[in-house]
Amino acid sequence: MKILFEDFIKQNPIYQKFSTNLEAKYIFEKILATDSNIIAMIDNTSNQKKPALSACVNEVETYYDNQSKSTFSLCDNFVKQCIGSMVKFILEPFGYVSTTQKSMPKSCNIKYIGSAMAYEKLGLATMQIVKRIEKI
Repeated sequence: MKILFEDFIKQNPIYQKFSTNLEAKYIFEKILATDSNIIAMIDNTSNQKKPALSACVNEVETYYDNQSKSTFSLCDNFVKQCIGSMVKFILEPFGYVSTTQKSMPKSCNIKYIGSAMAYEKLGLATMQIVKRIEKI
């Protein structure tokens, strides 16, 4: 089951102005909501007590830096709040609830996003990560 940008916008109407923004959609679907980054965000926040976004913040910032004329500026606080809300929306189905705002680890070497929320598994999960071995 895919987590969709359109569902995020529907459930977070405050960000409706980004509903047709291709950069916002790319960050949501191609970076934040990928299986590998969801797993990494959950691992960062639950096992290492880091901000969930620290797992892929460099990927987000690199994507932003590579845009010649951005329409979703990481220099804008509302955009940064939107990205935080995206992470929250993505992690909620796994039972994760935001608990504490934390600074990004120095190892992230960030330029734009200095802090983000850490999460704990306190809520009811409707999705789970399943690891299995399959013949290829």
